[in-house]
Amino acid sequence: MRLTLLTDPDTQAALAATRTLVGQVANRLLVLARQQPGVPADTLAATLDGAAALPHGTRRAVAAEVERARHWSRGGLKTQSYWLDARSLRVTPAGQVSLWTVRGRVTLPTRLGNYQRHLLAQAAQTQGGARGGQITLSRAGEWYVRLNLGRAPAAPEPAPPSTDLLERQGHFERVERRLRGARPTPHTQGQWALALLQTGQTDRAELQLLTALGHPTPDARIYLGLSLLAGTRRDPQARLAQAERGLAARPDEFTRWWLRCSQARALVELGRAGAAQPIMAALLREVPPSELRSRARALYFAQGVSAALDDFAAQDRQAREALRLFDLLGIGSEGLSLRLDLAYRLYFRGRADEALTMTAEVIAMTARLDDPRAGVAHLICAEMHLLGEQFEQALSHLEQVHAAQQRHASDRLDVPARAFSAECLWRLGRLDWADFERRIEALHPTQDFDHVTRAFYTGLLAFEAGQLEAARAAFEQVVAGVALLDGFRLRASAFLAYGRWAAGEDLDSASADLRRALEHVGGELALTIDAGRLAPLYAACAERGIGGRSAERLARHLRPTLNVQTLGGFAVTLNGQPLHIRLTKARELLAYLLLHGPASRDTLMTALWNGEARRELGSYFKQALHALRAALRPHLPAGADPVPHVGGLYRLSERLNVQCDALALMERPQSADQMLATLDRYAGPFLPGTDTEWVSQQRETLEAQAQSLAMTLGAQLQATKPGQAARAYLHGARINPLFESAWQAAAAAYEQAGQPYLARHAREGYARALRQELG
Repeated sequence: MRLTLLTDPDTQAALAATRTLVGQVANRLLVLARQQPGVPADTLAATLDGAAALPHGTRRAVAAEVERARHWSRGGLKTQSYWLDARSLRVTPAGQVSLWTVRGRVTLPTRLGNYQRHLLAQAAQTQGGARGGQITLSRAGEWYVRLNLGRAPAAPEPAPPSTDLLERQGHFERVERRLRGARPTPHTQGQWALALLQTGQTDRAELQLLTALGHPTPDARIYLGLSLLAGTRRDPQARLAQAERGLAARPDEFTRWWLRCSQARALVELGRAGAAQPIMAALLREVPPSELRSRARALYFAQGVSAALDDFAAQDRQAREALRLFDLLGIGSEGLSLRLDLAYRLYFRGRADEALTMTAEVIAMTARLDDPRAGVAHLICAEMHLLGEQFEQALSHLEQVHAAQQRHASDRLDVPARAFSAECLWRLGRLDWADFERRIEALHPTQDFDHVTRAFYTGLLAFEAGQLEAARAAFEQVVAGVALLDGFRLRASAFLAYGRWAAGEDLDSASADLRRALEHVGGELALTIDAGRLAPLYAACAERGIGGRSAERLARHLRPTLNVQTLGGFAVTLNGQPLHIRLTKARELLAYLLLHGPASRDTLMTALWNGEARRELGSYFKQALHALRAALRPHLPAGADPVPHVGGLYRLSERLNVQCDALALMERPQSADQMLATLDRYAGPFLPGTDTEWVSQQRETLEAQAQSLAMTLGAQLQATKPGQAARAYLHGARINPLFESAWQAAAAAYEQAGQPYLARHAREGYARALRQELG
């Protein structure tokens, strides 16, 4: 009978320390037993250091396990559990368990049902209580004890389950023990080889599989085992061939279902997911709901096929159903990969918090189980943080990727992990451009997704260097390749869309592939990291209504609106909220960059300080630049520079959607409504109170531009709307009260509109302005 122990951190540590000691003793005894094959393990245990610390019953159980394992060609004992006899383990009818540990005896409550209470009470009356039990840590991280209660004398001996039933139920440990030393037949050879493979004895399983191939009619399980082995060695062609041989060997339905799964997976790995889809659809119709394990396996492989076909609705449905079945079967560890897939899909559907929470749960489970999938979980978490521009968190997870690979002697994730690390360090400013380039060039891809990773960063480097054709070729390789992570494919699609649009292709056509990817895969969050480079594309799509809500959200999210008032005073708002810029010269620097665009350090210093050559001006410039960056940086993603220095020129970041009253005036609006709106925004002279030469020149230019705009608008309106034309002329008169032509034009327009009193008022206004000017 199984009882779940209710533990706290201290008792968990005591149980774990005990299991560790038992494992160490068992493996040292196994080495000794192999060195002295003629001496019984029980005898050797009496001489072994540390064994004396174990209870007698535990020591005998270890010796018995070693006696069975000493004849294996190699390998150690996993000792996932350990035995305590009746002296070391006592259970009360109320369910309290008192057991021995290396840190002393502990007493623990248990999770007890009514039927379990009845069995304990019955055992206490008929057999005097439990006769010992096996202490085990489940894959879900819970400690439990499987009690040996003995049997009541009158109870009939149940018939042992058949080997076929044990196999269908996934009890491969029991299958392996039962068939060990049994008379070999093709059927039992196949079952034993598959059981060896499923219990982690890969070398023994492969030897048995190859031996069984010599039989004239090997069991179909032999081909299934070889197909699964080929899958672990990333040989999809061999995996497919062995699966098809197994299907031709007249398998039973249990084996046939599993062969179909392996066949479909091989097709996906070969890039033929379309051929795998009908296989899995037929299999899901065939496997009955009562076959929980086979159905869970089929759903697991089916969701992989759906993901390869970008059918994420089907993938989500199949993955969640498979997880439910795995949980029902109590084998939560089987669902780790599924949980990672679901978390990844949640991120690309815009639910980043849920995705990170689910990934953190997987990371915790892999840590408890020491599962090799820890590396993948940390890599996915790192990519999410990288795409969200949380570079420090990403680097922390990437360190865990390398640690997990070292623990499990693997380098499968080395290339994407190193590439992500290089990008994080570059964006944080800890690597310069040359070092970033060298790190990407130093990547050595060995797998398909490694080549895709290197191709993406090769494209990014080419794009940054302005080599758009080379970038396009690299990004096309990414989109056509097999990527481990969808972020590469989506980001590459965005760069391709920008490149095509920049080359003159129609925006609708250039962005078609990107829009399809966003529709099927999702991933708006994944595009924020490259926003500074691609923001004009998103803004153009939003302006023309291409891409629907996705483009609008991207344009709004990726480019905060910086509105700068320079006429009649100075004020800045960012997304409608006031923004304070500390230094006067920092405000003037912002205005210069807005109106004149990118400029060198010398040009900016000449403008801001009228060409003076004082030594301290270099320091003053740094202070002004720092103040401007400090004001803008909090409103941009981490690592983004609001005033980047590129190619020897300072410029405002493309991440900012800049609006400025002076810019609007300089762009010479064409329609009457645009002209009127621009004149309404003219609140006075450009940067009043600032007297540098460039400001004075710009002020005169803008005043002249505004006056010209007022006269142009008045002339357009006078024939049909003389009253509005008069008001436009008065805009010019207010800009320059001595502008006689504006006053006279306004008076004439009012006369034309039948408003002579307003015409007289306009003439008097000019006379007052003239008297004030002449004193």
